[in-house]
Amino acid sequence: MSNNNNTLIELTAHVQFQSLLAELSASFVRISPDKVDQEIQKSLQRIAENLDIDQVSLGMITADRHDFYSKYTYAKSGTKPWEAESLMSEVPYVTQVLLGGQPFIMHDVDELPAEAAKDRDGFLRYGIKADLIFPFIVGGHLTGGIGFASAHPRQWSDAIVRGLGLIADVFANVLERQMAVQTLQAKEEQMRLAAEAGNIGLWVWNIPQDTIWATERARKLYGVMDHEKLNLQRFLDCLHAEDRQRVRATVQGLLQGATELRDEYRVVHPDASEHWICASGRCLAGADGQPEQLMGVSLNITESRSTQLALEQSNRELNTALEEIHQLKDQLQQENIFLRHEISGHQDLGKIVCGSPAMRLITSQIEQVAPTPASVLILGETGTGKELLATAIHKASVRKDLPMIRVNCAAIPAALIESELFGREKGAYTGALSKQIGRFELAHGSTLFLDEIGELPLDAQAKILRVLQEKEIERLGSPKSIKVDVRVIAATNRNLSQEVVEGRFREDLYYRLNVFPIQVPALRDRREDIPKLVEAFIEEFARAMDKSIDVVAKTSLQALCNYDWPGNIRELRNVIERAVILARGPVLKIMLPNDALTAALPTHAKLLSLEEVEREHILRVLDSCGWRVRGQGGAAAILGLNPSTLESRMLKLGIHRPSSS
Repeated sequence: MSNNNNTLIELTAHVQFQSLLAELSASFVRISPDKVDQEIQKSLQRIAENLDIDQVSLGMITADRHDFYSKYTYAKSGTKPWEAESLMSEVPYVTQVLLGGQPFIMHDVDELPAEAAKDRDGFLRYGIKADLIFPFIVGGHLTGGIGFASAHPRQWSDAIVRGLGLIADVFANVLERQMAVQTLQAKEEQMRLAAEAGNIGLWVWNIPQDTIWATERARKLYGVMDHEKLNLQRFLDCLHAEDRQRVRATVQGLLQGATELRDEYRVVHPDASEHWICASGRCLAGADGQPEQLMGVSLNITESRSTQLALEQSNRELNTALEEIHQLKDQLQQENIFLRHEISGHQDLGKIVCGSPAMRLITSQIEQVAPTPASVLILGETGTGKELLATAIHKASVRKDLPMIRVNCAAIPAALIESELFGREKGAYTGALSKQIGRFELAHGSTLFLDEIGELPLDAQAKILRVLQEKEIERLGSPKSIKVDVRVIAATNRNLSQEVVEGRFREDLYYRLNVFPIQVPALRDRREDIPKLVEAFIEEFARAMDKSIDVVAKTSLQALCNYDWPGNIRELRNVIERAVILARGPVLKIMLPNDALTAALPTHAKLLSLEEVEREHILRVLDSCGWRVRGQGGAAAILGLNPSTLESRMLKLGIHRPSSS
């Protein structure tokens, strides 16, 4: 139960982080450069107050790139702020970590290594017992860093580290954008000074004669030789093909009465290099009122234009990130609701018990398929633990860091299946009062477990097939396609191949799901696992009910092993739970249901010798791999035997390859 509470607490903290991150990002999107410093200072205080942090300090890297200096800091009352010119002089060990581009995480100052003795003194001088510091890495370059300090030892969880890391990224991008704006302003000032100093290209176009006079500087700007004769066509030939038609239209406007010229375009030099030119001019009319002369200046603005384009790209990326944060916030809220429901209703069937040959084979199959993106179809009777196997596959996959999303297809009303699986927009149909994120979208980057998939109606099967083929969904009420990366694990207690024959299950969906089938044996076919399952369930329920149970009555265990268990592991679990509830001492006596007593009596006809069990299991494995003994995927590899050893056992047990195989 504590694990469930921890999960909910982490989810709540995650949502709070994302909300704070969205607020911080929004506050910086349209702020003017001259107000950035003030907004950063306010944001540091907001972070400290919201996340119970005693001190937040933001520093920038020095010009020699060997140290950091304090630029912004906030400290709660009673805490000494860090306002030093050198981080290296205070905490040299930490500084080296940050210069290497790595974050520094300190849960307790007393746990620092011996080589960080000076750092320990530095931290204690500022009353810091725990610290979390992130370097600013923008465009592959180290620009600064931000630290979140606590006056008490503090365990920084992975969720807190990720959240504060995102906040650090926001500040890094804001400062980079501020620097880009300042750089652009500096470039514009350089352009003004260059013009004042005469570092511009001057030119005059004699319109009636179509001749152009240009200074040496202007000719260099356009990439033409000193001796070349210039006219309008030669000028147009210098332009980038994508800009030529637009500039031609601008010139036509001047010939038709416009008097002012202000344009920016690209020119291509003979060496194929491209340069941005800013041209300004005035058109003068002759005595007859017709355009006679266009006088102007040109300036190379390639560098400032590149800075401006980089700034525009930075703004676009920041806006995109803000939109993604809002979407993530909505998704996390939906996941929170979904996981609350899942946690309250989900019962763990215990660890996988794999003592029997059949279960060892399944464990081997899980190890083979888990690392791949392949779809898995788990087949077996009700109560055999199909969901537990799906969870094991997910936890052994590369998607294990995200929660597996579960869907019980049999429990969803037919009218709601589409909105549950694919989501809906507000107002998509009568009663849809809010937007809902579907299970496929929730499972993006993770695993979707479709339990009892044989219960889905045919129209829902068609939509799932489309998602598996095209890797995208559409919410109800929205024409927008959403790309999803989902690994599907399906389970059913039905014979799907027979369902296909009888027209109740789509053949194309069956083959799409049946990439890697796993057949889960019924409990009656793996009786040797019953004692271990009983032991696991007794331990679980005894701990939950605070009871001490040392042993199971021998007659009870024999009855459990002889019973056929039509309800499989789920029925066994319920029987053990009831027995623990009724237990009054250290010896557990288990009563089977009344109608099971006869079936549970020892029946020698049902028991096989060890040699017979071994022979049947080897036959099943050989049949499953097409009677291939050697090589990867062969029977010897599955059984964990040397091929020669397996062949000797086959000879001893009288196992021969069928002639038709």
